[in-house]
Amino acid sequence: MLARYRNVVLAALLIQVSFRGLLPAQSASAPIREGYVDAGDGVRLFYRLLGTGRDTVVIIHGGPGFSSGYFGHDLDGLVGTGRGHALLFYDQRGAGRSTLVKDSVELTGARFAEDLEAVRRHFKFEKLTVLGHSWGAGVVALYAARYPRRVGRIVIVGGIPLTAQGLAAFFGVVRAGRDSATIRRMTQWEATLEANPEDQTACRELNALFFTPFFVDTTGATLRRVDFCGDPPAARRNSLIVNRYTWASLGPYDWRPTMRQVSAPTLIIHGEREVIPMEYAREWAATVPNARLLILPGLGHFLYVEEPERFFRAVDVFLAGGWPTGTSK
Repeated sequence: MLARYRNVVLAALLIQVSFRGLLPAQSASAPIREGYVDAGDGVRLFYRLLGTGRDTVVIIHGGPGFSSGYFGHDLDGLVGTGRGHALLFYDQRGAGRSTLVKDSVELTGARFAEDLEAVRRHFKFEKLTVLGHSWGAGVVALYAARYPRRVGRIVIVGGIPLTAQGLAAFFGVVRAGRDSATIRRMTQWEATLEANPEDQTACRELNALFFTPFFVDTTGATLRRVDFCGDPPAARRNSLIVNRYTWASLGPYDWRPTMRQVSAPTLIIHGEREVIPMEYAREWAATVPNARLLILPGLGHFLYVEEPERFFRAVDVFLAGGWPTGTSK
């Protein structure tokens, strides 16, 4: 049972939950708009639009199976004074407050790409500026393959590998890195959660153990800021279905050929101590023609939580049309 949980939750993060209040802590004056995008066939995608800046960044969360809620307030600094970006979060199909799709036919990589296109059309964006975290990078790659002329600028943060082979190798490294004591504690919390799926304490304790390798600062406070247990119980249960079917739909994927055709400026941000090996970030930068890699020293997978200002400054420079200091091909 634990092996199944490890695989499902790791995949759910990597292919990137709690709404810590709807009013952003760092942008208390920024307007918030919420609603739904019609994605067709009865599927509605919940969105939250924060701010009214000079440009709008569409935030694509990890997963598949999680919701945008795990970002909490952690990206709100991009809306703050002197930056002026608007952020558009949306929950991918099957997750959070979006329609809880359960059919394998409706949970494919192609559907996720079309959902992003539905978001673009709904808001009447000529081109998208996107920030994809973890699995969100996969959604970006799937979308760019179908709509290369609709992508304006791309930010990839802790992105999954461009190939299924690379992803499988990474999964193996993470599994091998767990000691017996951690596995035992995870097994105990998993048993508690199996008996009562709505047990928030069990969910959070299990996820804290599971995601420890994804952080550099594992003292507790930083680690527990990223909360994957705040969605409604029905959405949390559905996350396993979303995860299983979406991964299966990708098969032995290789996104390198299509990403070589993407001309949009692309910033790859990767923590120096990211659990996803640096070689995969370098591959992203080498594959996309107009891409640059920025390595942030001493940071992990959730680098926007661990050192937000360093992250915000880099993204701000890029969105303004430049390359942050320290980028390389």
